[in-house]
Amino acid sequence: MTTLLLDEPHHVTVGTVGGAGDRTFLVQAEDDQHRVTLVAEKQQVEGIGDLLSRLLVRVDEGPADDWDRAAMEVREPVDPAWRIGRIEVGLDPDAGRFLLELAAVEADDGEPFDEVVFTIDLDQARRLAAHADWLVDQGRPRCRLCGRPMDDDGEHVCPSTNGHGRLTV
Repeated sequence: MTTLLLDEPHHVTVGTVGGAGDRTFLVQAEDDQHRVTLVAEKQQVEGIGDLLSRLLVRVDEGPADDWDRAAMEVREPVDPAWRIGRIEVGLDPDAGRFLLELAAVEADDGEPFDEVVFTIDLDQARRLAAHADWLVDQGRPRCRLCGRPMDDDGEHVCPSTNGHGRLTV
C-alpha cells in the first residue's frame, strides 16, 4: 500500500458535484504540494462528521456553529483519484491533532498512491464536522413515515402506504 501523507493541509473539506438525488460526494485535502480529491459515499461523509463530532467532545469542543461555507467549497479542478473504501479517524489529544486515513476500495496499479493520511488541527476538525453534517442535510427531503428520500413534489414509493396514494400525514 502506497500512502500519501498530508501532514499540515491548509484546505480540508467535503463537497458534492451534481444536483440533489444525483450527487457525487467528495473528500478533498490540499497542502502546498498536493491536492487530493476522492469519491465518497454519502454515509461516509456523514460518518466523518459524526466521528469528528464524537472526538471533539473528548477535548471539550463541538462542531463549529459559524463557519464560512464558501471557504469550504471543493476546489477546481475536481479530478477524483479513486473511491474511498476504508476510513479511520483518530485523535492525538496531546498534540491537539486529528488524523484521517482514507484508503481506496481497491488498489490500482495506475495510481501513485492508494491511501491518503492527513492530520488537521482543532479548528479544521470543528469546521469539517459541521460542514459534513450540513452537506448531508442538503439532500432531498425525507418521508416522515419511511425515511426514504422524496422527489421535490413529495412523490415516492412509500412502503408505509404500500406504495399507493399520496401521503396524508
